[in-house]
Amino acid sequence: MSSTDEAPVRLAEIPDLQLTRNEPLSRHTRFEIGGPASIYAEARTEAAFVEAMKAVNRSHVRHVVAGSGTNLVVADAGFPGVVLTFTGDAITAEGNRVTVQAGASLQSLVDSAIAHGLKGLDSMTGIPGQAGAAIYGNAGAYGNSISDFVREVRFFDGDAIRTFDNAACEFRYRSSVFKRHKDWVILSAALEFQSGDPTALAERAAQIHAVRNAKYPPGMRCAGSIFKNLILAELPARVRAMVPPEIVKGGKVPSAWFLDVTGVKGMKSGGIHVADYHANLIFNAGGGTARELRQVINELKRRVRDRFGIGLEEEVQYVGFDERLPALDTLASTPRIIDELISCMPPDDLNWQPAPGRWCIAEVLMHLAHCEEVCFVRRTRDMLDQSDPPLAPYNVDEFTAADWGFNGDGLAALARLHDLRRTILDMLETQPATSGSRAGAHPDLGRITLAELLNEWAFHDLGHIRQIAEIVRVRRFYPDMGPFRPLYTVNP
Repeated sequence: MSSTDEAPVRLAEIPDLQLTRNEPLSRHTRFEIGGPASIYAEARTEAAFVEAMKAVNRSHVRHVVAGSGTNLVVADAGFPGVVLTFTGDAITAEGNRVTVQAGASLQSLVDSAIAHGLKGLDSMTGIPGQAGAAIYGNAGAYGNSISDFVREVRFFDGDAIRTFDNAACEFRYRSSVFKRHKDWVILSAALEFQSGDPTALAERAAQIHAVRNAKYPPGMRCAGSIFKNLILAELPARVRAMVPPEIVKGGKVPSAWFLDVTGVKGMKSGGIHVADYHANLIFNAGGGTARELRQVINELKRRVRDRFGIGLEEEVQYVGFDERLPALDTLASTPRIIDELISCMPPDDLNWQPAPGRWCIAEVLMHLAHCEEVCFVRRTRDMLDQSDPPLAPYNVDEFTAADWGFNGDGLAALARLHDLRRTILDMLETQPATSGSRAGAHPDLGRITLAELLNEWAFHDLGHIRQIAEIVRVRRFYPDMGPFRPLYTVNP
């Protein structure tokens, strides 16, 4: 019996463990994005959860532990394995000490502390997610972090249940030892607080909750802030000098400030939007995909890196992206690179011919759109829909500008390329990595797999990007550059 077949059998034998096959993970993430998990396992008791962890470890099946999905970005293709979640939510208070199971919501823990007149967590009211996840990522707000109150954490290390004190948890800003040892799974924790007035704590919590709801409306499909703030002392001196002192709070610089400077507010990619009032808030306005979300996140990181020379780090965690088909990120980015390259070109320059027999930029764009439709997209769909389909050859010399269409309009061709690429990538992102072995038969090249086609597709894009870049360089920056070769062949 294979590990994939063995795991469900072992899991089904565990009491208090509910199994669902092919469960859409979009139902379990705040972004409401993500394909199916092969198995979704929900443990209602600590014993069931530990036994489930042991079962997947013995079966050597791919698995991931998820909380309530607040900070998860799941691939459109889903996760080809077991997703485990623990819903034990007991909370007990004795004096100034509160014990909480990892599956309890953070809000329930906050409410319990306030009701017992224990201060500190009131600043975290309205933060979504489970208590275990809050400890895992050392959640916090308004100058407090949950690590300020944690005294002990019980966890399963894959073999046994262990207990760490606060120091052993190695808490850092938005991090802990559990974030670095992802096979160590939190079961429960004990926290201690100072006493406070329940009425005053409840009033402060209500004020904070109102502010949070205004920034992150309860129905908004988002993970809250997408990037961690940056520690001022760790920034390069050049960057520190740029930061307005008044925005620094607790030694940290809001990542939203760096993003705001780069002008990302209101950015959109399909159904994924950056809020027009907060540069560090990305949400799914409806119909968004994980591919679009990753695309926006990567673009925001690129802008800050290019402007300031520093990297932003996400607060979200990614699931299923190591099981994607190859070259998808490159194929998603190349049309945008072309947009950037030609953005500085007057329309007439798109038709400038560098040498006899050499394409102008408009011809390159028309070729790319034509090749996309009649070659790459067609071959991809055939490979996914049929078993070993015949693949028609594509000989660029057999086509003329009249065959390409677009009446010589390179920008219309680029718009068509964007549409075609967006559609095919949306489909490819939902395919498991194993579909890369699907193949077709080419009369000259023999058997070609989908993975090979995608890699070749990306290289084809990059070759023509170089071709465009050479023309942009000579027209905009180095008019005496040359001579150009008469031919520039990039065969698909």
